[in-house]
Amino acid sequence: MVRHPKKKPEDKRTNTNDPKKDPTKDIPPETPSPMEIDESKIKRGLDKVFWIRIGLGILAGILAAEIGDPLDVSGRVGLGFAIMIIMFIISYGVARSLRIPIPPPDKKKLLTTGYGSYFLMFIFSWILANTLIHAETVIGTVK
Repeated sequence: MVRHPKKKPEDKRTNTNDPKKDPTKDIPPETPSPMEIDESKIKRGLDKVFWIRIGLGILAGILAAEIGDPLDVSGRVGLGFAIMIIMFIISYGVARSLRIPIPPPDKKKLLTTGYGSYFLMFIFSWILANTLIHAETVIGTVK
């Protein structure tokens, strides 16, 4: 039998019954990986981080409204945002102390989980607490 000079030889791996040549035989049956088992632990841990950040955002807003001179607006703004940043750093420390089994590529999740809600709850509680605590100052200047 003469072969064509530009034609490649046929692949003789048609016999897939040989376990040495079958690549699918090396794959073990479906077993849950350790990451799938820990996924519920990761989700519960990140939920805790989220709610801790919500609570600390409310606390930071109330502290920012309470501390400082009610008539010094520029000083209160700087102090309020400093309290917000300090409380966020504390929340990150608390999140790390929970020892959530997050894989190394997703370590950023401890930092990014709930930061938007934290900021919005801080702003909301700061405005609400400031309005309730210093209402007489605002009413006195309007009259």
